[in-house]
Amino acid sequence: MSLGAGDTSDHAAADALHVRSELRGPCLLVEADGELTILTAERLREHVLAEMREVPSPPRVVLDAGGVGFCDSSGLNALIIIWKAAHRAGGEFVLADLDRRFRTIIERSGLDRHLVAHPTAEQALDALAAD
Repeated sequence: MSLGAGDTSDHAAADALHVRSELRGPCLLVEADGELTILTAERLREHVLAEMREVPSPPRVVLDAGGVGFCDSSGLNALIIIWKAAHRAGGEFVLADLDRRFRTIIERSGLDRHLVAHPTAEQALDALAAD
């Protein structure tokens, strides 16, 4: 089987995660939609790390993951790297709006001991802004 120019499966997989961010008060709100996998984890990691360098120190980052439908071990690794970078800089990295499957993955991996999850992005932003 040959892959022609009309085959978009690789391109579609690479675009399976959309990331955008905005500064909300003293916090960086990052919204992710799609799948957090080996094909997309680097995009999230690099985006958040770059944005963290641009915000006032210490970085307070909320990842609104309400649009993330799937997360594999590469995605979890990206979250760990972001969490460590935020803590090294004296800041915080928290999650918000996790669906049941994503929350279960975080809990079963034991990452819930480090990655705090809030029910909504607004609650997460309020909690970080109060610190």
